[in-house]
Amino acid sequence: MSTKYLKRFFKPKSIAVFCASEREDSMGGIVLRNLLESGYAGKLMAVNSQGMDEVEGVACVRSVGELPEMPDLAIICSPPESVAGIIRKLGANMVKAAMILTGGLSPDSRTGSLREAVKEAARPYGIRILGPECMGLLVPGSKMNASYSHVNISKGKVAYVGQSGLLGTAMIDWASGQEIGFSHFLTLGDGVDVDLPAIIDYLATDPGTHAILLQMDRVIGSARNFVSAIRSASRNKLVLVLKSNIISDDRLSVELAPGVSDEDQVYDAALRRAGAVRVETSDQLFNALETLSRMKPMRGERLAIVCNGMGPNALAHDRLLRKQGKVSDLTDPTREALAPLLPKTWNGRNPVDLGVEATPERFAEVIRLLSKDPNVDAILSIHAPTRMAASVDTADEVIKVARKTPRNVLTCWMGRFSAIEARNHCNSAGIPTFMTPEESVDAFMQMVEYHRNQAAMRQTPAPFHLHNLPNRKRARQMLQDARAERDYLLHSEACDLLDLYEIPTPNTGYADDINGVVDLARRMGGSVAVKALHKDNVYPFCYDSTSHQRWRDLALDLFSINEVRHATTKLGYRIGERYQPDECFGFVVQQMKRGFQSMQMNVGITRDPVFGPLILFGVGGYTIDVLADRNIMLPPLNFALARQLVKRSRIYNIIAENSYQLERDIDHICELLIRLSEMVVDLPELKCLEINPLLLNKRGLLAVDCAVSLAEDARLSISPYPEYLTEQVVLKRSGRQAVLRAIRGEDEPAHLEFFNSLSPESIRLRYFYSRGVPTHAELANWTQIDYDREMAFIVSAPKLSGAGFETLGVVRAVTDADNVRSEFSIVVRDDMQGEGLGVMLMQKTIDYCRARGTLQLDGSTMPTNKGMQGLARKLGFKVSYNMEEDVVDMKMKLNEPTEDWQIYRLQH
Repeated sequence: MSTKYLKRFFKPKSIAVFCASEREDSMGGIVLRNLLESGYAGKLMAVNSQGMDEVEGVACVRSVGELPEMPDLAIICSPPESVAGIIRKLGANMVKAAMILTGGLSPDSRTGSLREAVKEAARPYGIRILGPECMGLLVPGSKMNASYSHVNISKGKVAYVGQSGLLGTAMIDWASGQEIGFSHFLTLGDGVDVDLPAIIDYLATDPGTHAILLQMDRVIGSARNFVSAIRSASRNKLVLVLKSNIISDDRLSVELAPGVSDEDQVYDAALRRAGAVRVETSDQLFNALETLSRMKPMRGERLAIVCNGMGPNALAHDRLLRKQGKVSDLTDPTREALAPLLPKTWNGRNPVDLGVEATPERFAEVIRLLSKDPNVDAILSIHAPTRMAASVDTADEVIKVARKTPRNVLTCWMGRFSAIEARNHCNSAGIPTFMTPEESVDAFMQMVEYHRNQAAMRQTPAPFHLHNLPNRKRARQMLQDARAERDYLLHSEACDLLDLYEIPTPNTGYADDINGVVDLARRMGGSVAVKALHKDNVYPFCYDSTSHQRWRDLALDLFSINEVRHATTKLGYRIGERYQPDECFGFVVQQMKRGFQSMQMNVGITRDPVFGPLILFGVGGYTIDVLADRNIMLPPLNFALARQLVKRSRIYNIIAENSYQLERDIDHICELLIRLSEMVVDLPELKCLEINPLLLNKRGLLAVDCAVSLAEDARLSISPYPEYLTEQVVLKRSGRQAVLRAIRGEDEPAHLEFFNSLSPESIRLRYFYSRGVPTHAELANWTQIDYDREMAFIVSAPKLSGAGFETLGVVRAVTDADNVRSEFSIVVRDDMQGEGLGVMLMQKTIDYCRARGTLQLDGSTMPTNKGMQGLARKLGFKVSYNMEEDVVDMKMKLNEPTEDWQIYRLQH
């Protein structure tokens, strides 16, 4: 995404500070002093309406019009009522960046309209605003401390972005004490314009930033932009998130999604899907940073624990099990090799107790042997100081072994007086080190979570299968018809919806009265269940807060006709006591399906006010608390993500213990979850859907009971696959049938074959240099794209020999954040030249960008690439030679700009 404008904030050549004075309590004065003390090399100016000649030795003027030159960045510390006027004057004088440290612009303050006034003042001029109520920003690499922080920060490779100014100053103080440096440090405040996704995009491309730390309490603006930015950044950099849950602002009261009891669950799911690691405390934030920035490639999740005493071992072991970590099961050869080194009382298991008499050399040798065990993926070395094994001596021996092994070795030096130097030695050697066993295990589990998130993000999805299109069209029509009358589906319609998506449901009948129920039970035969329908239970998740009252609407295991009549009569009385006649909707009758050792699950769809549609999975049933095991994932899902969702639930362990065919059953559950994900994409008006219980037994899955609610169309936080862009094409020369469509993650193997088929000259013309075969991570980035940020169209055709499809050509277009420019690149297989693929792919891209409102399509090619230049001219591009970069630029205007700032952006 385009973040060029942010350079005016992070690398300004000149700065003007408004409302700066030499009073000790002047915020503008504090900012100006910080800039001077940090050694800022650019030009500084001060503005104060009181008529001062200078402030802190910096020339001062009364107003914007008196400035000797317009600054790259204006820092505004003026009273709230004057801010909008200053912004308007700055915009009129072509200033393009302003940072507002002033508070009191929030909507619920007595000056509430000022916030909107600032936005309106900036809009005509395209001036970008950071803040209000931010603490400023610090960029040590540029020697710039443009904040009200009480101390400066040292240079580092970590960027910090927060929403709370005071928490930011506290973090600076804490980090300074820990000698932790930053590449950038800023807080966003109210985020009136420049938002968190824009900052993340900028930092993701900054070569001096290796990790990004985010402090946030809520998502401001588009959740899709937020998730998209983190997903993009986390592919190449470590992203850690510290989310607080306390929001003092009454206007930000939390509205929970139906079926979700804790907002934290939703944020956890969103951050996990985006590839970020969430931490709970500021200590964990920097512990995770230390661990993850120093970790070696992980080969698995099994941890071996070694210590010179069982007490610390027990603390670490218990913590690992509570965090659902995996303990290494040592192999027989490892046990035999360790036995002579360990006390005779050792039980042969992990954790390994060295005994209090363990020497530094024995510590190191045990770690070396553990690192050779194929069942050990990482090692935690815990040391409590003794006279026989001083902390520093032991640390030096452990460091020697840790440097030689490909396994991750974490260390814990308990104590403080004699352990500080040992920790310092490990820090200098780049080995993660901690004070307590619990901290150490938490850090290891963050490594595990990061590894899982990254693996899931880059996993090549299974082949794409499009389900029954006619059924999907009928489902859309059914929901549209129902939406015209009510905000829910009738029980019969909900069952029909599941049938259309090939989710099995039982034989179900409906009756208006007791006699009708009896007739249905007689025809069905055997044991039946009866449920009374009313105005509440037609909605999903209606029982979540009163799960113990489900029985009031149900009668189960009714064998005889007398039992059916008696139970239904009681149901009628209970419902009649609670609802008016027009609020009762009759009865549902089903055959009982609880046999065959059935396990009960709860699956569904809900809609979060911030992140939109969510998929839910967990334990189910009529008599249990379903909220105790309700796991969440953001759609759309593929098979790998669905499996991840299932394995995180408590019901997974029950299935694993009781299933006769575990892999088959898990596959069936995953297929059902993917069908729910398809519903979310196909049916934007579907608000919530609950299947409870979903039975799993030897015969497969059965959705026993369901409910569906409807609402206005919703937008997913992660762009779904744009199926509507697919079209059938015929190649020009050979007449070969092919498909022109957007790229998908499962195209990775074919894309690798496509790259390998390109000649060295085609690769050089496409990438401007000769490059090797792409890695799996690169291919995942190319194929698993964010359709909001970029688009890649491919022409795919069945292989002429053998099964499967092959890629014949690809075009890619990356659009900036404001949808002003999109930059394209294209390559066609050498043996496909002359088939019209270039025109086909480029015309598809032009049409797509024009339809989404992009103003201009740009590209560049080497001067020797005459074929590309000819194709561009044929399609209507303006082609010109760029002498400065020695390339040929190709530009096509797609839409006319409607705002002044758009015109400005196109001209610069």
